[in-house]
Amino acid sequence: MTPQKFLATYRKFLKENYNAERARQEKRYLYSTLKHYGVSVWQMRKFFKKWQKEMARLNKKQALAWAKLFWAQPSHEEKSLALGVLNIHKDKLTLADMPLIEKMMRESRGWALLDYLMIPLMPGILEKDKRAYKYLTKWIKDNDFWVRRSALLAQNLFFRYGNGGDKKLFFKLAESQFDEAWIDKVYQDRLMNKRAKFFIRKAIGWALREMGEKDPKAVLAFTKKNKSKMSGLSYREATRKIEPKFGI
Repeated sequence: MTPQKFLATYRKFLKENYNAERARQEKRYLYSTLKHYGVSVWQMRKFFKKWQKEMARLNKKQALAWAKLFWAQPSHEEKSLALGVLNIHKDKLTLADMPLIEKMMRESRGWALLDYLMIPLMPGILEKDKRAYKYLTKWIKDNDFWVRRSALLAQNLFFRYGNGGDKKLFFKLAESQFDEAWIDKVYQDRLMNKRAKFFIRKAIGWALREMGEKDPKAVLAFTKKNKSKMSGLSYREATRKIEPKFGI
């Protein structure tokens, strides 16, 4: 099946399951500028499961072509399908694919697509080639808060499973975000300023919480050192699961 034919099949499915009210709510909740079909999660999973074997048979060149085509479409659901294809073939991705990953990251413009891209795909690339870590050190200085969030969440699966990753680098990246003066300078709109701070603070806390499951001592040391500097949100998220155990 050609990617164009598959896209046509997918669009037919989306149109048949279109839910105007859900689409409206999703756009508002996600602050999305994309088109939304409002298809429920279980319907999307059902479609994906039906066609998963078809997508899994693609070679890397084909998978990338399919992903690029789907990503170029105007709807949230079509872009989500692009990420689904990449996730099926994530073991094939290498440092050479980082320009595509970065392009998609910069175009995600929200957590729903961004997190589905960065968290599952980056660990494999980082594990194969340490040079990929240079992207994280570059992203953390970007003036787009979604890009900085990507740098903070790229190692989440390493921390979740207690295997791999560069904790020292993460601590350095996180500490660099405690000073939020750059947000006030770049995001003068009140809503965007608030969102930038929330999503950066949340990302720091989330990554630390994942790390704390396997290495609570490292997280406790970091939070103790930085409690006066980090936001309350980051601190609460970081210590939420280890707080009862250690009585902090």
